[in-house]
Amino acid sequence: MDTDLKQDGRLLKSEYMRTLFPVMFSVLGAVINTLIDSVFVSQRLGSAGLAAVNLSMPVYLILCTAGSLIAGGASVCSAREAGRENMAKSQDYYRGAFFLCAAVSVLFTVCGMIFCRPLAAFLSGGGALTEQVYSYCLVTFIGAGAMVMMYMPYGYLQLEGKTRAMSVTVIIMIAADILFDALFLFVLDFGLYGASAASVLSVLAATVYGFAALGSGESNYRPGFVKPDMRSFAEMIRYGSPGALGNLFDAVKLLALNIIILAALGEEGAAVWAVLNSFSELSLMIVLGVPRAASPMISACHTARENGCIRILTGLEVKTGLIMSAAFAVVTALCSRAAAVFFGLGSDLLFPMICLGVSVMLSVLCNIWEKHFNSIGLIAEANVASGARCCVFPVAAALILAGSGAKLWLFLPLSALASAVLIAVMVRVGAARSRRTDRPLSGALLLDDRLERENKILDFSIAADMNEACDAAEKLKTFCAANEMDMKMTMKLGLAIEELLNVIISRTPEIGSVDIRAFALEGSTGVRIRCAGARYDPFRDSGRDEDDEFFMGINMINKMADAIVHKYIFGMNLITVLFPFSRPDGKER
Repeated sequence: MDTDLKQDGRLLKSEYMRTLFPVMFSVLGAVINTLIDSVFVSQRLGSAGLAAVNLSMPVYLILCTAGSLIAGGASVCSAREAGRENMAKSQDYYRGAFFLCAAVSVLFTVCGMIFCRPLAAFLSGGGALTEQVYSYCLVTFIGAGAMVMMYMPYGYLQLEGKTRAMSVTVIIMIAADILFDALFLFVLDFGLYGASAASVLSVLAATVYGFAALGSGESNYRPGFVKPDMRSFAEMIRYGSPGALGNLFDAVKLLALNIIILAALGEEGAAVWAVLNSFSELSLMIVLGVPRAASPMISACHTARENGCIRILTGLEVKTGLIMSAAFAVVTALCSRAAAVFFGLGSDLLFPMICLGVSVMLSVLCNIWEKHFNSIGLIAEANVASGARCCVFPVAAALILAGSGAKLWLFLPLSALASAVLIAVMVRVGAARSRRTDRPLSGALLLDDRLERENKILDFSIAADMNEACDAAEKLKTFCAANEMDMKMTMKLGLAIEELLNVIISRTPEIGSVDIRAFALEGSTGVRIRCAGARYDPFRDSGRDEDDEFFMGINMINKMADAIVHKYIFGMNLITVLFPFSRPDGKER
C-alpha cells in the first residue's frame, strides 16, 4: 500500500514534553525529603546525624516499595484498560488500590511501632547511632500512611493529564519540608524526631492536595466503593512489582553497601557515600522521571496496538534521557568541591562524582527498557533487569573492588554497564525466540507488527486544518481499497474524519496537531482521532440539540456508527467511531 500519510509525532512530542517536567518534579518530591533532611541535619547535628539519616533510608524505601507496588501497579492497569477503552474497569483499579494502600499503611504503622527498636539496632549494627536511627524510624512508621498513599495521586494525576496539579503537589511538599525542618530542628530542637516529622507532615500535606486536585472538575478517578477483587489485586501487584522490587532492591543494596563501604573506607568513606547517595537520589528525577513520563502512554498504546506511537515515545525518552543525564554528570563533577565544603567533608569528591555521573547516563537507558518491559507486559524481564541494576550488580562490584581503596567508587559505572549488557542480551533472546512463533517481534522494542505488515491499520498525523483533513480523507481511499472496502464504507470513514475535525477544530482551536488511525480489523472497522486540549466530546454536544445545523454531520455519523467511544486521558481527547464492515459485493464480514 503506497500512501504519503505518515505519523509525525508532533502531538506525542508536545504531550510528552508537557508531562515530562511535572513527572520529574514528582519523582524529585518522592526523594527530596531525605535530601532536605540530610542538609538540615548535617548543619544542625553534624556527620553523626547525617549518617543516622542515611542508615534509616531502608525503612523509607520499604514504605516507598509498598506504595509503588500497589499504586504504581494500579496506574499501569488503569492505563491498559484505558487503551482498551474500558474506563469503568480503569476506575475500579483506582478504587481498589486506594483501599489496599490504606490497609497496608495501617499494618506498617502497627508493626513498625512494635518492632522499631530491634530494627534500629539492626540498621545501625548496634553501635552508637542506634538511638538516633530509632528516633528517625519511629516517626516514619507513625506516618506510614502518608508515605504509602502519596503514590496514588502521583500516578493518577498523570493519567488525567493534570500536570499543573502534579507540580503544585511537589511544591507543597518541598516548601512544607523546609519550613518544618527549620522549625523542628533549629527552633524547637527536636533532633531527628523533628527531621522525620518534617518529612511525614510535608508528604501528608502534598498527598491531601493531590487527592483534592485529582477529584476536582470532570475526572475519571473519584473515590468510591468497589468490591474487593483478588484477581484485580493480583494484577496490580504483578504490574507494580518491577517498580516496587526496584525500591526493595535499593533498600537491600543500601544496607549492603553501607556495610561494605564502612568496612573498606571507614567513617570518612561512609560520609562520602552519604553525600553520593544524596546526589544519586537527586538523579532519580532523570533516571525514573524520563521513562515514567511515557510509561502510562506506552501501556495504553500497547493494548491499543499503536506501535508507531510506542516507537515515537521511546525515541523521545532516549534522546531526552541522554541529554539530561549528560548535563547531570557535568554539573556534579563541577560541583564536587563545593559539595565537599557544604557537607563538611575533607575528602576530594571529584572522582566519586565522575563515577556517579557516568552511572546515571547508563542507568537512565537501562530504566527506559525496564519500564518498556513493564508497559508491554514482560514483567519477568522487567523484574530481572531491575534486580540486577538496583542490587545484584552494584553489591557484587563493590565487593570485588572493596580492597582497592579510592577505586571502590568504580562500582557505580561498572554495575550500570553490566546492567545494560544484560538488558541487550534479554532483548536479543526475546526477539530470537519470537521468530520461532507465528508472531515474530520486531527490533529492540519487541513489538508485534503483524497489523502493520498486513496493512490493517494506518496511523498518520495532520495539522489542525480543514484543508489537510479533506486531503487526508481523499488519500484514505488507497487504504480502503487495500482492505476490500466498498465505496459506501470509504465515504463513511472520510466523512467521519472531516466532520469530526470540523467540529473539534471549531470548538477547541488551541490544538495544533491531530493523530488519526484508520483500521480494518476483524469485526472492528473505523477511525480514531487523538488531539490535545480541553476535554471535549462532540457527540455529547450534538445530542443536546439535534436540529443544530453545525452538528448535522456529527448526527449523521452517530446514526451510521455501530459504536462511538470518547475518553479523555493524558490530557488528550480520543474519539473512536466503529462502523459495520462490508465488502465491495455488499456482504458483511
